[in-house]
Amino acid sequence: MWTKYKRLLFICLIVLMLSGCNQQTKEEKNKLTVLTVEFYSGAPIPDLYLTVTDLATGKEVEDALGSVEGEATFSKLVEGREYAVAATTLENSVSGEGYTTIDTFTYDRTKPYYKLKTHFSRGEQELDVPIIMQNPELPHGCEITSLTAVLNYYGMDVTKLEMADKYLPKQGFRMVNGQRFGPNPAHAFAGNPRDKQDGMYVFAAPIVKAAEAVIADKKSVLRVTDMSGQSKEEILKLVQDGIPVVVWVTLDLSPPKSNKGWIYEGESVQRNGYSNLHAVVLTGHLDEKVVVMDPLKGYVTYDEDKFFKSYLELGTQAVAVH
Repeated sequence: MWTKYKRLLFICLIVLMLSGCNQQTKEEKNKLTVLTVEFYSGAPIPDLYLTVTDLATGKEVEDALGSVEGEATFSKLVEGREYAVAATTLENSVSGEGYTTIDTFTYDRTKPYYKLKTHFSRGEQELDVPIIMQNPELPHGCEITSLTAVLNYYGMDVTKLEMADKYLPKQGFRMVNGQRFGPNPAHAFAGNPRDKQDGMYVFAAPIVKAAEAVIADKKSVLRVTDMSGQSKEEILKLVQDGIPVVVWVTLDLSPPKSNKGWIYEGESVQRNGYSNLHAVVLTGHLDEKVVVMDPLKGYVTYDEDKFFKSYLELGTQAVAVH
């Protein structure tokens, strides 16, 4: 009799063990690991705060803090359901402000990994904005070339010449009684960036218009913001959040130089022009240094204070693409 009970107990233990194994196997099968990476370079981004929301109900299903390898694991997802996954910094999650990456997917248990491309960057590296040189085609095209590099960073297939010829607002000069008339650079590029002799420059607002036009044509989800007038801290925060910024400074951060300019259309008094105006893409901030993609030189590192001094002297002109 005792042997019979022991045999029954042994069978029960086996059943319980198998049940536990099956449960563990089921949980393992339902796990999804989300890997957060930098959009352009593919480098893992650590320590981001992730949430998964059920699109049908609008309810948050799970949240997790990414590891130093950029991985976060979720185990409460249901096969075939649609979810939205959002990544932001832990600081932004508390404040409810700042940059957030959001993507949607349908959970498939046969695909245990999901790569979420973000525009956050690792603290020790700058954004991997591609180098695009303005010369020889665009001797006065630093602004539109910088914008093109930013758009290419986000994966948009567009060239600097397409941007300059098709999307950049431009207006030529005209002579009246020995006086040169032309556009306000806040409204349109003065001249043509292809013209080495008569091409001049443009400020932030027309660059915003060029970006908006190509974003609409390409049916992109990107958005553009005129960041002119913003403080150094606000500009740097964007870059730290993974957003490259086109910034107006002077060549080599030298003091602004003026030359004989022109009379803006609708005005009667001649204004001086800048002879050393330049635009670059701010891509990184490391140890009181800034890293820029300069369309005349490639990657350059500058002293942070000198860079933003030049930014102030050029009227705090800046454009961000998100």
